[in-house]
Amino acid sequence: MARVRMIKPEEADADTRKVYDGVRKQWGRISHFSQVLAHQPAALAGWMLPNETIRLANVKSDPDYVKIQQLVIIKTSALNQSAYCMSHNVPLGRKIGLTEAQIKAAQGSDYMHSPDLDDRQKAAIRWAEAVTLLTARDDDAAFAAMKQHFSEKQIVELTVFCGMWNYSNRLCEALHVDLERPDKRIEFQHP
Repeated sequence: MARVRMIKPEEADADTRKVYDGVRKQWGRISHFSQVLAHQPAALAGWMLPNETIRLANVKSDPDYVKIQQLVIIKTSALNQSAYCMSHNVPLGRKIGLTEAQIKAAQGSDYMHSPDLDDRQKAAIRWAEAVTLLTARDDDAAFAAMKQHFSEKQIVELTVFCGMWNYSNRLCEALHVDLERPDKRIEFQHP
């Protein structure tokens, strides 16, 4: 059970209802994560902005890049052992076309030798690992691999996503955010 009360949509004040409307537009429902983060509506609104502009805007226009984003999220969440974030992002990864082998490889320690991941995916997963373990500052080889496969904008975006999920993982685990049933988890919404 969550350590703090979840703010149910029907209990939300006007500011929170406005943010919840945006969450529904992005994900089709209000997750338990959103209901906990809604204690500070500005934090929830801040979470939604990069999700919208970096990930959701690319679901149709650049699905291969969104797959890489999902691999970064999965690697970060696996390293942090965040059951909550894994429960949402592994199924989201499957829905956008990641294979079970790719998802399994991203979660493990031997991903660099996986035949199921291409060099671009491996570079992003390696970077997510370095960022999460706080070794990225001195990992010039991991950064060089990122420079080989991604623009500077994409490097920043993928690092932002890694940071966001480090934040989400820690919040969900520290506050014991309850897992939703599989049929109540978030979904990519298509306009």
